[in-house]
Amino acid sequence: MSTQKSTKKVTLEGRTRLPQRVQELVIDIGNAMTSIQQTSGSTDLLITSIRNFTSVDGIMANSEQNLVKIQNQMDRIETQTKGAEQNLKNVSSVNNFFDALEQSAYCTNFDDQKN
Repeated sequence: MSTQKSTKKVTLEGRTRLPQRVQELVIDIGNAMTSIQQTSGSTDLLITSIRNFTSVDGIMANSEQNLVKIQNQMDRIETQTKGAEQNLKNVSSVNNFFDALEQSAYCTNFDDQKN
């Protein structure tokens, strides 16, 4: 489980030299942390997370562009719908006008003209 790496002991001159036991403990803690990091796969997990995050960045940019396109299309549809509604009102007005004209004396049927 623990991987042995060649480690060099830190040697300091004179009074600043660490006691042998403290020096060994510092090295052992470093080895234990390295071993834990390697065996836990946290480095691989971190690398995978970074890759996934960077790929999501592109997906988000594409999604934003698509949403802008959808919004533009919705605006066009809304404009066309308003135009169609206005045209329907005009058709209704024209129909009402022809109905009124037909009921008045100003308009005769084709059959009436034959007689």
